[in-house]
Amino acid sequence: MKYSPVIAFCLALAVSAHPLEQRAAFTKQNGEDAIALNQKFAGLSKSSSCTAGENACVGVDFAQCVNGKFVTTSCSSGETCAALPLVNSAGTSITCTTAADRDARIKATGAEGGGSSAADPRANNAAAGAKGSGTKSTSSAKSAGTKSAGTKGGASGGAGGNPQTSLTLDPSVIAKGFEQNGQATQEPNQVASLTSSNNFINFCAGTGETITNGQQVADGSCNPAPMGSIPSTTNMPSAKFQFPKNLDTIPANKEFTVQMSIQGMETGHFVNAQQNYFAAPQQLNSKGQIVGHSHVVIEKIDSLTQTTPTDPTKFAFFLGLNTAAVNGVLTADVTKGLPAGTYRLGSINTAANHQPCLVPIAQHGMLDDAVYFTVSDNGKAAAGAASSATGGGKGAGTKSKSAKTSAATETSSGKKSGGKNRRWA
Repeated sequence: MKYSPVIAFCLALAVSAHPLEQRAAFTKQNGEDAIALNQKFAGLSKSSSCTAGENACVGVDFAQCVNGKFVTTSCSSGETCAALPLVNSAGTSITCTTAADRDARIKATGAEGGGSSAADPRANNAAAGAKGSGTKSTSSAKSAGTKSAGTKGGASGGAGGNPQTSLTLDPSVIAKGFEQNGQATQEPNQVASLTSSNNFINFCAGTGETITNGQQVADGSCNPAPMGSIPSTTNMPSAKFQFPKNLDTIPANKEFTVQMSIQGMETGHFVNAQQNYFAAPQQLNSKGQIVGHSHVVIEKIDSLTQTTPTDPTKFAFFLGLNTAAVNGVLTADVTKGLPAGTYRLGSINTAANHQPCLVPIAQHGMLDDAVYFTVSDNGKAAAGAASSATGGGKGAGTKSKSAKTSAATETSSGKKSGGKNRRWA
């Protein structure tokens, strides 16, 4: 059976129509909206009237409306402020980019006008020699070779140009990657990410939850603090218990000292857990290591072969280690010992504001350690265990100074006692 060229052409159009219709659902409209915004911005000046919180472009600068007036922030050399079409959802974003990147993004939507310099005369004022043709990355990843440029203009809401006191989002830290939901490349059971064109700065405003506000909110909350600085793969922390060791047996109700070696983080930094819990981003020291502290927690379990999950609200012992490791070792005195039974000992390494350590890659070894041990009335439940049990007893070995402070601590029952480390965080 033969088809004429005309029929074949019509069939080709029919086959290709579906993906075009899918793209047109919001993509083309996003491009047209971006063109319209760029043309609108071409007529704005710093004296133009505006609505508080409104974002725009004034000249080639990014602008935000503060107290009824536009406050501008300069883009990097060779870049211009522009409205760009979103890729995975309806809408536009306003950011600093090159004219070439703006034009390419709008052209890709199929919108008429293409967002060229003719459609946006402001672009004629942008330097033609941009160092790259893509939108400036807001990531500091070495593979991208870019860093946050910082605030250059006055978009700090009257804060004297200091982005750390400004109530507006500095365009140099906008992460364009947050606009992608990750579904362009999928793996089995992968779900779409939440997306944002403003770094989720108002995420908590839409949850209806209590703001964490530096408190330990037992009923749950929403924390608006950013995650912060993330170390390199060569600076990921790691810990290993020296005593008790895995499967050790120690005497019941006898004081002993937990000993844990740790590397890859600067310990001894903790903030007020009652006022500053999760209240600041993770920070790094001059070596690129996480600035923070550790904790030890001991949970009673049914047996060494228990497979059911434990209850995180219940524990036999908990202590925050508030001073730095000595010779790479942290210690915690369990002054009253433990009743006979089977236990799990774990570490919780955190940043200074008590949040779990954040590292740069998803596939990595454990940052914490966990061991299982037995406590018996005579300390002789397992062959060879008695000799190791005495190794971490009171006064045995070198005692790290990390357990020697005069600060009062709070026990799990809520009663304060003069202690050496913190039992509350």
